Amino acid sequence: MRSDGQLSFSDNEYSIAAQRAWDRAVPLLANKVSRITFESCIRPMKALSLCDRELVLGIGTAFAREWIEKRCMGQIKAALESVIGYSVEITVKVVAGDRDDCLDGELVPAPEPVPSAQPARVRDSSFEEMREEISLPLCDKFTFETFVVGPSNRLAVAAAEEVAACPGRQFNPLFLYGASGLGKTHLLHAIGSRILSHWPACRLVVVDGETFTHHYVASLRERRSDRFRRFFRSVDVWLVDDIEFLAGKDHTREEFFHTFNALHQCGRQIVLTSNRSPRELRTMDDRLRTRFEAGLIADIVPPLIETRVAILQSRCELEGWEVPSDVLYFIADAIQSNVRALEGALTRLVVNASVLRVPMDIELARSVLMHFFIDKRATGRKPQVSMDDVIQAVAESCGLTPDILRSQRRDRRAAMARQTAMYLCRELADESFRAIGAAFGGRDHTTVQRAIQKVESAIPTDPELRAAVLDLRSRLGR
Repeated sequence: MRSDGQLSFSDNEYSIAAQRAWDRAVPLLANKVSRITFESCIRPMKALSLCDRELVLGIGTAFAREWIEKRCMGQIKAALESVIGYSVEITVKVVAGDRDDCLDGELVPAPEPVPSAQPARVRDSSFEEMREEISLPLCDKFTFETFVVGPSNRLAVAAAEEVAACPGRQFNPLFLYGASGLGKTHLLHAIGSRILSHWPACRLVVVDGETFTHHYVASLRERRSDRFRRFFRSVDVWLVDDIEFLAGKDHTREEFFHTFNALHQCGRQIVLTSNRSPRELRTMDDRLRTRFEAGLIADIVPPLIETRVAILQSRCELEGWEVPSDVLYFIADAIQSNVRALEGALTRLVVNASVLRVPMDIELARSVLMHFFIDKRATGRKPQVSMDDVIQAVAESCGLTPDILRSQRRDRRAAMARQTAMYLCRELADESFRAIGAAFGGRDHTTVQRAIQKVESAIPTDPELRAAVLDLRSRLGR
């Protein structure tokens, strides 16, 4: 015994003393950190030595060491000092060892997103079998190289590329939202393709809300829920499309929450897409919405005409089509809200021109594609109409009063009339979302934007709505 009252150990005894102290401290830490952190980070650690008030702990990866040092070093130090009886300095070292994060093992933090630093990983047949069954295939055409970037999506693209370059480090989770057909799924698949091109052994899983729900229900029915959970909580990168599908499905949403939490706390990269922002997912739990908002939220809005033309040109180059530029501008000017409808109109035009053996011109486009869009025959800029004129015209057309359109009445008839009026105020009066919201009873700009997007998306597929809008445009002299 030394003069200060502490035991002195031989070299062999340093590790024994460290392990004894660590074994006593681990149960204390179980109540100090989250369950996932405890199981994935604390439990796998080994005590290496205790000498001169320094206790050295070993862990399998540099990523895990960084996680420990940033998130729970204070709790570890307090627990050790309480069992040892004096203050110590904690050092965490990366030590070589078996890394088992497969289906039958414990969760561990994801590997560092650096190609040269990622440890070699042995393929696990159970995981690969379930991935083949559950994960959606990546679309080869959905890459960053084939995505047309414009002002409407620049933030989303930049964030997606950052995530693909360094998964788990920034923008986690990344939440992409916007109306249907604007490129959310394209970016999701582009992230997956880029990550796998850099790290082929990465455990990357792509699902949508419907797929997750289907397989979760099947796992309950077949009594394989434990296997389902171990599979999802052992992935490195989780890409989830259309999460709004989970709305109203309480048990599935609960499972989704725990899976999200488990992966996020281990530093695994999560990317989510939805047709609504987190705040608008009102049927989701607050705890889920706040976690979505903790990362980066990037919206994708309908592209400007220059971007729409670029999208059509890109598609022509990809398919080897030769379409006159004035026809491309005609299509891009007519279809404003949906990239899928834009590309579908182009395909239909090319096929019809080929079958009928006629040149592709604006007249052919006008006759072939009428059901895709509202025909914009105006060649010059006409005087702008007022929002009051629009509201009055829509109210009369629907058998309502202007006050009803400005009110909080929410029945289907009033809501549809109000959305149509907002769409025409934006298109014909050229007013801002905020100004339109003020004209309709003080609604916020997000509500207005969503109403307009809903009408724009419905026009190509709803003949009755399309005819009503054409009639209103004619009444208003546009």
